[in-house]
Amino acid sequence: MTVKFQFGDSIKLIRNIRTTGTIAPSSKALIKALLKPVDFEKSHCIVEMGPGNGCVTHALLRRMRPTSQLICLELNHEFADHLRTIEDGRLHIYNACASSIRSILDELKISEVDHVISSLPLTLIDDDTVSRILASVGDNLRSGGRFLQYQYSLANYGDMKPLFSDVKLRFTFRNMPPAFLYDCVK
Repeated sequence: MTVKFQFGDSIKLIRNIRTTGTIAPSSKALIKALLKPVDFEKSHCIVEMGPGNGCVTHALLRRMRPTSQLICLELNHEFADHLRTIEDGRLHIYNACASSIRSILDELKISEVDHVISSLPLTLIDDDTVSRILASVGDNLRSGGRFLQYQYSLANYGDMKPLFSDVKLRFTFRNMPPAFLYDCVK
């Protein structure tokens, strides 16, 4: 299961910049750094918010246990349709807002999640929606679970502090553009 970057991916990202927040898919270095804190051996359920073209999704599926589940919430219907072409029984794709985590977990009869991985462009989303998304993450993450988010600015760093017991910030130059990585523990 390999993901190859195609010129068309950047065209789709640019065309949908208001929902993607980027002009190029995440680099292998960014994905590796983003997923480094995840303990895949102990993870039963992971939620991915804003999977876009699926480069992080594929990396998650490669590392997850056979009995784990991955729930992807993608607002852009074109990206959601593309993700549905991935054939993996552990994968659940929803064309839905990231703030709807609870209703989706209820549908799947899941009480809480181990990790939430986010590629959402929080700086491009209005403050009320960001607050609802982050509250939903906090409400549905197990104690000790992690919220992992990458951004291209520090604009939302302060939003994380009140919701999580520990917030670490890392940075990677090996992405276009370079990115900040938030590692938030509940």
